Amino acid sequence: MSLTAYLSLSRPWTVAIERHGKRVENRHRWAGYAHLLRQAERHVGQDIALHSSGSYSREDAGYIKAVTGVWYARRDVPDKALTSVVRIAGLLHPGDACPPGQERWYFGGFALVLDNVRVLPTPVDMPGALGFQKIPEPQLSNVLAQLGALKGGPQ
Repeated sequence: MSLTAYLSLSRPWTVAIERHGKRVENRHRWAGYAHLLRQAERHVGQDIALHSSGSYSREDAGYIKAVTGVWYARRDVPDKALTSVVRIAGLLHPGDACPPGQERWYFGGFALVLDNVRVLPTPVDMPGALGFQKIPEPQLSNVLAQLGALKGGPQ
């Protein structure tokens, strides 16, 4: 496994991916930035960690509740921590067809298609940043050790 990068998501979106089958990560703002699209293209087929950021949106929590029936308050979602590892299976561009079963989660712009979601048993605390970022040590070692302990180990 060549896990080296993470992507930070506003809370509570990580739980929608980890617990509710959300397999598209909408990044509509990236469509206008060629360097971000190139970064995303380079990560297709690779594992990345998901980071639960320090920001929290009640509006997003309301949307997740409307879809799942579950309300995630600030205290229910790890704050500033790596929480899972996913594989970027592909990319969606404006006008692309929505993947089957993702109609509730895909908003029609640029998005990452995710699969092979592995939730870390223990969130790994660290500050985050926008865009794809390199996972620093010792957090990377911690994530890799937890993945190795999960059934099936690293992919």
